[in-house]
Amino acid sequence: MAEGQQGAFPVPPGETYNPDFSHPWLYIESRAVVIAGVILCTITLMLRVYTKAVLLHKFGWDDVSIIGAWVFSIVTQVLCLYGYAYGGIGIHIWNITPHMFLQFQKGIFAAGIIYVPALGLAKASLIILYHRIIGMQKVYRWALYVIAGVVIGYSVAITFALIFACRPIQKAWNAALEGSCIDQNGLYAATAVMNTVTDVALLIVPLPVVISLNMPTIQKIGLLFMFVIGGATVVTSVIRLVTLFPFLKTDDKTYQIGWTDLWINVEANFIVICACLPFLRHFLRRYAPKLIGEGSSAGRAYFQNYQNGTSTTRSWRRKPGLTMLQDEIELAENGGSVGSEVRIVKEVQWNITEERSG
Repeated sequence: MAEGQQGAFPVPPGETYNPDFSHPWLYIESRAVVIAGVILCTITLMLRVYTKAVLLHKFGWDDVSIIGAWVFSIVTQVLCLYGYAYGGIGIHIWNITPHMFLQFQKGIFAAGIIYVPALGLAKASLIILYHRIIGMQKVYRWALYVIAGVVIGYSVAITFALIFACRPIQKAWNAALEGSCIDQNGLYAATAVMNTVTDVALLIVPLPVVISLNMPTIQKIGLLFMFVIGGATVVTSVIRLVTLFPFLKTDDKTYQIGWTDLWINVEANFIVICACLPFLRHFLRRYAPKLIGEGSSAGRAYFQNYQNGTSTTRSWRRKPGLTMLQDEIELAENGGSVGSEVRIVKEVQWNITEERSG
């Protein structure tokens, strides 16, 4: 170790060596986010799975995708907390030991690889749902195909690029080994940028379809709200992107990553919660109908009609406001879509006009 160097790296001018590992920066906040977030996202996921599989008998590939996203998001957060416990996250890099820095590098390597499929599977779940809802609209169907292709392409490409960024692979966390590496910072930046771009695309694509529907404004707002919930992760994506660039530019990576780590934990839970919330109204209708302004008899009748396949069109118009949030999903899950419903309404109106004119 060089003269004046007591930690893994030399102490920069104006700083002092202070190996105090008891209070890492943002550790309490990150731990609170992980504990609360994992509990909340697990509960919402369990309610979604129970509702779709048991109550509605409509368990599909979008549910499989979000379960996969949940698994990868949990592993990512465990790795983030591992970095705090053993890798010196939240501590200035000149204060940590060489062994801690090695653990830090291993954690970053693993978390980066694991987090990409978490994001990709969460987006796949939304894409499958959106395809059922606006799938009859050709332009938007192809837009979803393009977004799906982009998500699959960059998720696979970046995952393999992160795994094989160095030759040998071990050099990714052990710079002392002979070999070479590509720019890993560029890969982290590409992951964040592509994630943000596709989040924005998934938020924008359904909006023209909803805006063009001929329905009361309050119902239209309710349907828009459903898509906004699904695409709300764009907020955390942008924040994570903003916090990432200072981390990529600094030499004090173990300290600066505290902010990025915090927002990764927020986003890792948010991607699951946002994908599950639109489905929870079914659960409330069955077990707590008064919370959503419906009587218990109405809730029982709803499920009887739904399971018989007779509730879609009536429930779609039954109540104003946020009932549209789930009723439109019911329409899609029974084989319909926004596009098919619009055509049905137009045909009925046309027939009425013909009878009157005759």
